[in-house]
Amino acid sequence: MSLDSDIEDFISCLEHERRYSDATVASYRRALKKAVDALSAQAPQIKSWEEIELSEMRILAREFNFGQEAQRLSSSSVAHDLYVLSSFFSFMIMKERLKTNPFEFIKAPKVKRALPKILTGTELAKLLDIEAKTPQELRDLAIAELLYSSGLRVSELTALRLGDYDAQQEEVRIVAGKGGKTRIVPVGSKARERIATYLKSRPLFNPVDDALFVSRYGKAMTTRAVEQNLKKLAQKAELNIDIFPHKLRHSFATELVENGADLRSVQEMLGHSSLAATQIYTNLDFAHLRKVYNAAHPRAHIKSKEHR
Repeated sequence: MSLDSDIEDFISCLEHERRYSDATVASYRRALKKAVDALSAQAPQIKSWEEIELSEMRILAREFNFGQEAQRLSSSSVAHDLYVLSSFFSFMIMKERLKTNPFEFIKAPKVKRALPKILTGTELAKLLDIEAKTPQELRDLAIAELLYSSGLRVSELTALRLGDYDAQQEEVRIVAGKGGKTRIVPVGSKARERIATYLKSRPLFNPVDDALFVSRYGKAMTTRAVEQNLKKLAQKAELNIDIFPHKLRHSFATELVENGADLRSVQEMLGHSSLAATQIYTNLDFAHLRKVYNAAHPRAHIKSKEHR
């Protein structure tokens, strides 16, 4: 089989078996296309992945910037592309199209993954306790509360229909990805209060469809609009920080982990396909505990004294 045909098989597996979201599949396809383009340009004699040896892996190492001399190993894009290649080679081994992992030809370094950025308790309180004075602000505060309460991705939030939110059951139904994978996530009381207030004013937007959150044109909001309006809320709250919807999702997950929620439950609520993606929040939790320790333990910062 050709380089491209193996990749298409892998992409099909992501779409139909693992049911990854469209955005995730697109990012995998982009990374693997970069690998094929690099091999086609610098090693045109390679026609199958079985032919990959040390020289070809060095080409990929340079292309993806994960060689031994690389200086950007903490970059999230480098980490992503390295993971994509590793996942693809694992797939090829599982399908018995490769006997060994090509990464064995080189020593691929471990990529330092940046900890998720979250909002502090003070920042959250200032953002979410704003007094709304317009229907738009009522809507945007309901959105902010729901993002923080339930850990939704912004794309999932903009795709919500009226029927996906159930105030009586205190939950929201999320349908994501090409395969239509569904998950149910609880909605907290503060978020329910904000949503109830917003829904009373929703007719003022003259809705033209059943989107839960609608724009001034009555249509489902775009992810870009949600991001921009969230920044406006932060400005009104006098928060001098860079804020975006995913930071509220990270804050949601961190709160759960810090308060003892098991990782499997957090994984389910976040909609992560792999537990490994959820485990990053345990690292953030440990970082938080270390700060608490350093601030509170009497011997945390004692320096040794030289004996005279």
